[in-house]
Amino acid sequence: MSASREKNKRKEQAAVPETANEAKKGMSKGLKTTLIAVCTVLVVCIVVFFYMLTSGFFASHTTAATVSGHNLSPAMVNYFYKNAYSTMQEQYGDFMSYILDTNSPLDEQTYDADTGETWADFFTQQGLTTAAEVYAIADEAKANGYTLSEEEQAAIESQLTSLDLYAAYSNINRNSYIAAVYGTGCSEKSFREYLEVTTLASSYAQSINNGFTYTDAEIAAEYEANPNSYDAVTYRQFLVSDSLFQTSTDSSDESTADSSDTTEELSEEELTALKEEMASTMAADTAHDEQAFINAAYENAQDSAKESYADESYTLKEDQLYSSLSSDVADWLFDASRTEGDTTYIANDSGVYYVLYYISRSTNDYLLPNVRHILISVSDTSDETAMEEARAKADEILAEFNAGDKTAESFGELAKENTGDSNGDEGGLYENIMPGQMVTEFNDWCFDESRQPGDTGIVETSYGVHVMYFDGFGNSYRDTLVENALRTADYNAWHDGVVGDNTYDRSVRYEVHHEIIPSPTAAHPGGCSRIKRPFSRQTMPWEGGFSDAGIYTAAHRLLPAGRCAGRLCKRIFWCRRRHGARAASDLALQARG
Repeated sequence: MSASREKNKRKEQAAVPETANEAKKGMSKGLKTTLIAVCTVLVVCIVVFFYMLTSGFFASHTTAATVSGHNLSPAMVNYFYKNAYSTMQEQYGDFMSYILDTNSPLDEQTYDADTGETWADFFTQQGLTTAAEVYAIADEAKANGYTLSEEEQAAIESQLTSLDLYAAYSNINRNSYIAAVYGTGCSEKSFREYLEVTTLASSYAQSINNGFTYTDAEIAAEYEANPNSYDAVTYRQFLVSDSLFQTSTDSSDESTADSSDTTEELSEEELTALKEEMASTMAADTAHDEQAFINAAYENAQDSAKESYADESYTLKEDQLYSSLSSDVADWLFDASRTEGDTTYIANDSGVYYVLYYISRSTNDYLLPNVRHILISVSDTSDETAMEEARAKADEILAEFNAGDKTAESFGELAKENTGDSNGDEGGLYENIMPGQMVTEFNDWCFDESRQPGDTGIVETSYGVHVMYFDGFGNSYRDTLVENALRTADYNAWHDGVVGDNTYDRSVRYEVHHEIIPSPTAAHPGGCSRIKRPFSRQTMPWEGGFSDAGIYTAAHRLLPAGRCAGRLCKRIFWCRRRHGARAASDLALQARG
């Protein structure tokens, strides 16, 4: 072999790895580099994903629902969800615990057994319905150049700032507190957006509502056309129900009960005959004799209710509006031919007999009171020490007023300095107070027939101690009722035109924050829940059916003090759900009788 050929062979051999191990070593280096790069990317991706998950990125940037053309993030849905819960909590108060378990997750509690919906579903639906209204009205406000006032903007800032106090209690910042209350992804930015849109909608709706005005001629014409809607009747009522003829046995006494003392259960036909006999006899025997009606009610009442019926005012129904009564009862009471002392009995669909004694009808043409007050707040009025301190403070303020010029203006200045009520800036003034608008003690002082402008006094209520000043008289009650009815009709027409068929779409879903929330005060001092009217139409209780919110409150108004037992309250609520408004009202009325 020539030298040149040997040289070329050696070059070729040098270009090839000498061993297989060396080749393998070369390949592993490349693969290792690649794998390291891939793993690094994967780790980064996982870290980013979990950061986005825990930081609330998805809750802030994912569409949970579409309302009125607006895509709402889960965070925004949570605000409306929590507001729906808080609103119900405010309406039902202590009775909330009889409706649902306030200590358990809402998405684990069934709201409707037929559909399988949970209470979380219910509040989500309520929240989204409100959201659809809010955004539709807010869009209308923007289209008409309506903006938040400086005062409203300042109120929003104050509300956000106030959260810092609650955050400090938990040693966290504002954003962390908002996320803890409303859910992951909720932050100051989104909460501010929520406050701005709800405040704008509420403010604009209120401006529309206040903008409706009516002449004296329009008010008079409406009254003449529909007097039954604005007059009031006073009458007495006794209810004849199954419970008057049935003996119930407490389960705790079953072991000691003598079977010989139990009453045989009556058939439905027997019960109906007994009820009608009692009702017809009572109506016939008490016609044009009010005292006889009072006595008969006491005699026919169950033994457990005798004490209540011993009070002659127990059967008395004063100044009742047509809209507050069932239609059959109202039609008889408001009949133009009715005269004092007329009696009758009326059976409703639930088999309860109303025995009625007509007394009088009023046109409600009297003036409403204007009153100023200074509230010395007491958180627990059962605390006698706190009440004594409040009384002493009230006496001191009243003495200071009497030592001055004793004018409405001077009282107003004292109210600005001392009242615990929210209307201090208005000098503690409430104008055109409606009957029953205030708590009983406050109401009774205002509507005392002897009341004259300049009168002062001290009243104690469940809120504390009030220093009172009678400012004078405002509009007539009748005209106020008429004007309110006209305004409600006009507002509803406007509302329907703006909101229309705007609903919500949850086709893209993201789980909302379903945990039980703190009280509205703790969650959002000043209350976002106060920003809720006049968004939607308000259903008059007992007229055409109850709203879910109104049924409970209206039913309880029928129950005498001490009879609002939790079990009964729950029965009324579920009766409304299953059988409708009329059945629920009948149940409440039956419980009263």
